Amino acid sequence: MSGELDPRLLTRAREVVAAITGFRDDAISAEAVERAVRAELSRGRSSGDLLGELIHPMSPLATTLVRAVLVGETYFFRQPEHFRFIASEGVPAALRRGALALRGWSAGCATGEEAYSLAACLQASLPHGFPVEVLGTDLHEASLETARRATYGTWSRRESAPKLFPLYVETGERQVTILPVVRRVTTFAQANLLAPLPERFGRFDFILCRNVLTYFTPAARDAAISLLSRTLNPGGLLFLGAVEVDRVPPGMVREGPPELQAFRLLGPGESAAPSPRARAAVGARAPALALRPISPPVPAPVRVAAAVPPVPSRLHLTALERIEEGDEVGATAVLEALVRQSPDYLPGLLELALLRERSGAREAAVPLMRALRSRAERLPPDQLVDGPEALPARFYQASADAYLNQGTLE
Repeated sequence: MSGELDPRLLTRAREVVAAITGFRDDAISAEAVERAVRAELSRGRSSGDLLGELIHPMSPLATTLVRAVLVGETYFFRQPEHFRFIASEGVPAALRRGALALRGWSAGCATGEEAYSLAACLQASLPHGFPVEVLGTDLHEASLETARRATYGTWSRRESAPKLFPLYVETGERQVTILPVVRRVTTFAQANLLAPLPERFGRFDFILCRNVLTYFTPAARDAAISLLSRTLNPGGLLFLGAVEVDRVPPGMVREGPPELQAFRLLGPGESAAPSPRARAAVGARAPALALRPISPPVPAPVRVAAAVPPVPSRLHLTALERIEEGDEVGATAVLEALVRQSPDYLPGLLELALLRERSGAREAAVPLMRALRSRAERLPPDQLVDGPEALPARFYQASADAYLNQGTLE
């Protein structure tokens, strides 16, 4: 079926998808929405019928639209550094806390490869018979049906993600089946990251929510992270994608190297006191941020020294304050000035790139990420880079690589 579509229908369809998923408008594929709408019209339905159905956000048509735009890129042991960290650090720490069972959640699991990978990782890292449970959730019921079948092809196995732990057996030339011992401890359920997980699912020691929140609006991302953290046991770990957050979520502390993007939920009475470096940076905030510091009167003909520009981290902190206040326009102006003044200040490049991405200007974010990667590659990987949070150069290179490679996977 060809011809012009009612623009009101397409607008409403995108609004419904955004409300359900939390996706930014530019992360919702216009082509996918249009294909889904045209398919409905080809069945003899009118634009008025569809608009009427979309008054109800949880209608069958809304479900069809969400299914059409969801990104299902996943494979076994994707981001293997997360599974290695869980095995070497996360599991021993949980056992030291006295855990009698370990539970994991793959949030946004798509067709289930991540959930099964997590289950295999936990089982291989624990004494035989130690209780393990893993939950995989996704919005798309058809993806969950694929997960429950537990049979996968070559697309789920990538050379870039090695088989770290016993997970599957080959059942044909191009197919594998999940081992029964892994399958028995893994369950799947439909759930939305923007809604509280039902209490019957309990709490978790490990949550993987990776390469999902990058499509969310800032408000939806923050809401989802808050809901995820509420389901963690004290001391539990949340793993996020490399460019999904650029600061530590509230009530958590960073674990492992910064590029790991692993965060531990603080226990009762535990505080995340800022480091001396961070306290010094915060203490340097405006109002002591004037571009031309006021000097006491001096008698002529004494020359007045040229104004000293603020250090990059001070401008960066000003931009962060404006972001927190919802003034993204003001924050953008500050960050643009910062990047012009200090083009080698890596935290400023990353902050401005992420702000561009969140505002839907990906074409403006990509050059910034390329500049970030180029500059980070010139530094020793472990060299600390000054900023609101002192992070090694490898963090910025990993963030840029993850962002720039992301486009090749979608």
